[in-house]
Amino acid sequence: MEDADPRQLVSRLVVVSSRLTRALRRTIGNESDLVVLRALAVVEQYQPVRVGHFAQGYLCSQPAATKLLARLEAEGFVERTASASDRRASQFSLTEAGRRQLAGHRTAMAEQMEPYFRSLSAEERISVDRALGLVSEYLADQHPVDRDE
Repeated sequence: MEDADPRQLVSRLVVVSSRLTRALRRTIGNESDLVVLRALAVVEQYQPVRVGHFAQGYLCSQPAATKLLARLEAEGFVERTASASDRRASQFSLTEAGRRQLAGHRTAMAEQMEPYFRSLSAEERISVDRALGLVSEYLADQHPVDRDE
């Protein structure tokens, strides 16, 4: 098997990621729900998460992060607790309602995409799974926001 150019792989990954994001937007139906979905996914990844770390993960300003987390808290999707390391600071975690909301959106996307993946051979699905695992491991190990604070 011939080697693949890393730059072209990254380019293709960005294109595919953008297409998946657009498909998700169509599945979700409105921008407000997409904002909630993205925010809940960031909270899930880093929980318990402080406002500053959430802002880094969501790619927004700290004031915007504070406002969004307050909205999620008002909707019952996240809960605020005092930080164990600094009782003056708040940290946020998903509530059961937040987990259900996130799972519901992910299920809707999976249902839309499943027929395509079902049409792949077992060998192709294993290759996709392996590639996703490698990218995920890289991001967990190398992405600055994903490192422990």
